[in-house]
Amino acid sequence: MLRLIIDTALGYMSIGLARDADLLASVIIDRPETITTLSVGAIDFLIGSVHQNKKKLDEVVLSAGPGTFTSLRTGISLAKGIGMALGIPLVPVSTLDAMANTTGCTDGNMIAAVDGKNNNIYIAEYRVKDNTVERVTPDTLLRADSGTPMKRQYPVYLIGFDVERYADVLAKSYNGIIKWEKLDIRRTIRALHSIADKRLYGIQQVAAADYVPVYLRQPDINSRKET
Repeated sequence: MLRLIIDTALGYMSIGLARDADLLASVIIDRPETITTLSVGAIDFLIGSVHQNKKKLDEVVLSAGPGTFTSLRTGISLAKGIGMALGIPLVPVSTLDAMANTTGCTDGNMIAAVDGKNNNIYIAEYRVKDNTVERVTPDTLLRADSGTPMKRQYPVYLIGFDVERYADVLAKSYNGIIKWEKLDIRRTIRALHSIADKRLYGIQQVAAADYVPVYLRQPDINSRKET
């Protein structure tokens, strides 16, 4: 199976190309202002660099958020456009699931957290045993300014993206942070590919034309749009 992987959920763009269990190539565009203009060309370049044919793609794996509204919407539109043009399905994967599968945590309780802007935190909880990452909660929106949003009795390993300013809230919510790991964006494409290839977390194909993204909150009208 030839698989295109697209991740724009967190304000940068990573794309990858994989055949079955093997990741063939990947590239990162880390300037948000260039994602829209460079995305199609970058995909064509990536596919050509490993001598593959876009028309031979079998599915498009999409990092489906939660994340930054504008760049996330760009990735969704791009994935749907490719899927509809080629008549191939999408495989939406939670961005938090991908993050959770990039860490050095091998055992214990873990959370993946992303800045949702305006005192919002996107978060999901996981349990790790023998290097296997099991999801415990769905993707959740927390308000950092509502006191302590949760109170767990156990400390956690944290993988985060741009959530440093919420350190106190998260530490109090989880009885301490064992280790704080900042997301390495170079690892997300491989994680997305692995999740899609193994069909973890109940993910499944969906027709590109039928895919409707799920936003944990509505974008802000009078400020930078996020979801």
